[in-house]
Order: sequence, then structure tokens, then C-alpha cells
Amino acid sequence: MNSKHTWSFTAIVIGVIFIINLFSQQIFLRFDLTENQRYSISDVTRDILEDIDDPITVKVYFSENFPRQLISVKQYVLDMLNEYRAYAGTSLEYEFISITGEDQELEQEAMSYGIQPVQANITESDEIKVQRIYLGIVFLYGDQKEIIPFAQQVDQLEYDMTGAIKKLSQGSLPKIGWLTGHGEQSLGEEGVARAMSEIQKNYELVEVNLSSEEQIPQDVNTAILAGSTAPFNDHDLYKLDQFLLRGGRLGAFLNTKIIDMQNQYMPVQENPSNIFSFMEHYGIKYGRQLLLDKQSYQVQAMQNLGFLQIPVAVDYPFAPRITNLNKENPIVNRLSELGFFFVNELSFSADSSTVAFNPLMYTSDMTGYAMPDQRTRQINISAAQEVPDYMYREGEKVISAVLEGEYSSYFGMNRPDSIAFPVSHLATSISSSALVSVGNATFTSQQFMVPASLTFLLNTVDWLHDRNGLISIRSKNVQPSQLDEMTSGTRQTMKWMNILLAPMLIVLFGILRWYIRNKSKSLAGA
Repeated sequence: MNSKHTWSFTAIVIGVIFIINLFSQQIFLRFDLTENQRYSISDVTRDILEDIDDPITVKVYFSENFPRQLISVKQYVLDMLNEYRAYAGTSLEYEFISITGEDQELEQEAMSYGIQPVQANITESDEIKVQRIYLGIVFLYGDQKEIIPFAQQVDQLEYDMTGAIKKLSQGSLPKIGWLTGHGEQSLGEEGVARAMSEIQKNYELVEVNLSSEEQIPQDVNTAILAGSTAPFNDHDLYKLDQFLLRGGRLGAFLNTKIIDMQNQYMPVQENPSNIFSFMEHYGIKYGRQLLLDKQSYQVQAMQNLGFLQIPVAVDYPFAPRITNLNKENPIVNRLSELGFFFVNELSFSADSSTVAFNPLMYTSDMTGYAMPDQRTRQINISAAQEVPDYMYREGEKVISAVLEGEYSSYFGMNRPDSIAFPVSHLATSISSSALVSVGNATFTSQQFMVPASLTFLLNTVDWLHDRNGLISIRSKNVQPSQLDEMTSGTRQTMKWMNILLAPMLIVLFGILRWYIRNKSKSLAGA
């Protein structure tokens, strides 16, 4: 009788679970309990969706025979689109289009939008097969389209989807100026190609040569100055000066040293550019020495092993690993760490009553200055050298900061007679401007990128253009959460708990079960 009741109860529970699961596929309801609400759409996305005027159609092309490891991604795309439609209403419609191996017409349709299949390993009947799969998203708005070729990165999906919708709904992309003419890398150079392609996903990136353009165009409100190595004449500095006074927003990525890794005799040279005195007027002073940090990234160095040389990973103090980040600023508040090769310290040099100075990041408290060799008078940047601990005695240093406020002109109350300019002289700011300064000029180059460098660059551009915009989405859970450090004693305790706890619980359960049975028999006998 008891066995019959048990089986009936089990059947009822299974039936209830089946019905709940069946209805849950049709009802969109989620509770996001993760840190930073990584699975909920942001307020920025909601505002953009609510402001859509004309309908946007979303088509999701996916393979019918989908790899098991990516099934959760497909479900996540569906959940996100349900949430998007909840806020956009009738302004957003979507459809999931299943592509089978035999359906050539649908494959051609997907590829006509720019969605290409990728190769994936499919396990069937204990065999691994290579198969082409689709998981692309197309956004259609009138005769315009935006695509996500393969939606594999879940933590980037909201940014990509919202960015696509924003681009379609606003008509044209905002312009970002890339300033050149004084030793900076131009947009066509291979070293910055990756960074440029990422910026161009959401902005129209225009190169502005300060030595030939009559001014920074009026429709450019955000500009990037990265790696100046040549002197500016007064006319070129005046263009930058007037841009900032009209409320322009500038990312200044500069270094007072020029690093030439190919020069064995003088790898570190003084930067002759006069941009640093200009920047000091605008509130940011660049240190003249390179910093060393004991908390650093590793690089490959050759080590002698008998007659052989083998590459080994060694700490490189010229590449600080930055973990002391300003958690109040959205540019870095969701990054766990960051780093740069070859950095200068920054300090504040403006009037604090009109300009706010907020550090973005610091080196560790084991920081020092790179000193030239007494014999050669050159700074040794070799990864093979050993830096003694007494060199790290300067404490933490600011290497990046945000400045916001109003300024007076670098040229004073009147424009110099030698300078011709198409608009009236601005002696003081007519609108508040913003600067993001970094004591490094190499992180935009593929050669010197470290983890999160690209994210930092894109966050900086987003913040400069619209401090409350897409940046709040991009930095969601960029880095995985790190485990807290544990002492050796704590680790040993946790180890033995993992080994012994499960067997002990099983034994205790057995003892409890034995006791209950004996008690039941005693009561039955009485």
C-alpha cells in the first residue's frame, strides 16, 4: 500500500514538473540574481527601444542540428529578444528561421544578408563530425540592415544588439575624430586596424590631419590623440585649443618617451613633442620617467640552458598589471584588471575650482622609476634583466585620469596675428569639456595590447561621446569574477572538507535511517 502511494505521488510530481516546464517555454519570465545584473537589459537599452519610431524586424538564422554546447546560447538569444519586444512593443518583431542541411534557399538568403556558417564539431553516435552551423542575427529597418554574423559571445550580445538597433534608428553614425599629423598612427596602418574596426562598428571614424585641416570639423565633438611624437606649430595647437573650448571631448594617449624595440642601442628616446606643455595648461602633467611595477604582466624572454636558448615567461615590470581601478567611473568600474606597456605617471596641474580631476587607475604600491644605466646612460628595457626590490619604493602612481570643466585659452585673450582661423576666437570655454588622459601611447596598437586593452579603448570612446550611453552595456561582466585569495591553512581545511564531508553525510544518513527503522519496529511490536 505504501509502495502504491509512493509511486502515485512520484507520478504526480513528474506530471506537475512536466506541465510547468511546458508552460515555461511559452511564458517569458526570468529572475536575474547575478552580480551586475548580467542577464537583464540595461536602462539605456530600454530607452532606445521605447524611442523606436518605425518597425524593426529581426531575423535569427540558426541550424536545426545545433551543437549541445551552444544550445544555451540559442535560448539566451530567444530570451533577450523576448525582453526587447516587451519594451519595444509592436516596433520590434522577430522570427527564428531554422536552416537544415538540405535547404539551399534559406542558406542563400542568410548569406545574402552577410551571415556565413562556421565550422563546429557535432557528436553523434559516439562520433565527432565537422558541420557547418548558423547562428546569425539580421536587423532590418526599411532598406537598411545590420548584422551579428555569429552570436556566440553572450556577455557582448546586448551591446551588439542595442548598438545595431541604435544605428538603424538614428539614421547616421556619430563622428569620432582621429587626430594625426605629428607622428601618430594613421587610420590605414596595420598596427591599429583591430582597434579601428571595433570603433567603426558604432561610429564613423574620420581622420583629421591637424597640419593640413583648417580646423577640427564642427560636427566632430569627440577626438582621439594617440602617440604624438613630433612638435606642433602654434596653428595646429590653436585648432586643438579651440576644439576643447567649444566643448570638445578628447582622449589623450601620450608618452614622454619614444619606445623603439628594434633599436638595440637607444630603445628609449625622449619625445620631442611640445604637446605636453599644452596638456599641462589643460590640467594634466605627464611625468618624464618610465614607471616600473613589481605587479606586472609576463612576457617571453630567452634563457640559456647549456648550449640551447629556450623561451621562458618572466615578469616584465615595464608592463604594469593594474588592479587599482576607480569603481565609480563607468570606463573601468567593471574591469577587474588592465595593463599597458611603458607608462608615465600623471598629475593635476589646473585650477581645481573650475576643473575636476578624477584618477581612473593607479599602479601598485610597489612602483618605481626606470633609471638609466650609469655606463651607457640608456634605459635597459630588456625582459631578461632582474630589477632589485629596492627600485620599487615610490608607492602607487596615477597613470590615467578624467578631467571635466571649463578652461581659458592656451593662447590668452586674443588670437595671435600669425594664425588664420575660420571662426571667432574663444578666450574661455563656452561649454564644459572632458579629457581622458593616459600616460601611455601604445595600447591602441595590436603589438602592445594586453587583456581588456581594447575594452578600455572602446569604453573611453563611448564615455567621451555619451557618458550615459552604450558604455553601461559594454562593460557588463567583461572579466570573469576572480576567486578571493585564501591562506594555506584555509586551503587545507577546504580540501579535507571536500574529501570527507560527502562520505560523512552518507554515513550520518545511514545511521539516521537505521535509527528510524528500529524505532518503527519497536513501536509496531509494542
